[in-house]
Amino acid sequence: MKAQYKAMILDTMLKEVRSKTLIFIFVATTIAIILGHVGIKLVMSQLGGGEVTFSGINALSLNFRILNSISFVVAAVFGVSVFRSDFQNNIIYQYLSFPISRTEYFFIRVIGTWFLVLAYYIYSYVLSSVLFSMAFKKIIFTPAHFFSFLVLCLYLLIVIFIATLFSLMMNKIGALFITFATSLAAAAAFTTFSTIPYNEFFQNMSSLRIVGLFFYYFFPRITFLGNFSSSLLAGELSGLVIWEQCLHLSVISALYIFIANYLVKRKNF
Repeated sequence: MKAQYKAMILDTMLKEVRSKTLIFIFVATTIAIILGHVGIKLVMSQLGGGEVTFSGINALSLNFRILNSISFVVAAVFGVSVFRSDFQNNIIYQYLSFPISRTEYFFIRVIGTWFLVLAYYIYSYVLSSVLFSMAFKKIIFTPAHFFSFLVLCLYLLIVIFIATLFSLMMNKIGALFITFATSLAAAAAFTTFSTIPYNEFFQNMSSLRIVGLFFYYFFPRITFLGNFSSSLLAGELSGLVIWEQCLHLSVISALYIFIANYLVKRKNF
């Protein structure tokens, strides 16, 4: 890896590490995980331990699902700020003075942000696994948890790309709101249309159904990754056609990334 790439990735991570937002998230997550550990210990002491020992893996899986949702928020928050802060602090010119193209600048900044979010994600996973294993007095981290983690790593990267795209079109508050709103709308659309046959898509058409179809076809199906990760945690894979969902996710995500990169290359800083 080129030296300037390493320098920019490190700079991206250090810039956000100093932010009050990240510090608050780390502290709040740590306290929540510790309180969860204490709560489980209290319940086990009250019930004698044996009656709930069997649910150790399920308890950790539930905790991971909560962390996955929190990590989405973390990825969106830092995704919308990765470029806007460069504009607002007028340091974009320093980065572009390096021997790198705007496309390289775009991807390096996103990767640096992704590494930072993954650091939070890994920290939360490890701390949860250790404390929950201590509570149940056995290792309850399974291969399914690991594979679920890998899926969510990809999920978080796509969320960051989506957030950066919106941040290039509007201010940070607006971009964050649009990221949350479109993701929720796309999740509702995915829940509705992913389980019905194609020949029923256009039955009983209404304005709401048209909006749903728009989000289903023209927004990356990150909900599929979230559901797939949850299915791995539960040990029950869904009946969705995985290759079809992966193809749509890859094509639409690539389109969003292309547009975001185009805006960075064309934007008058």
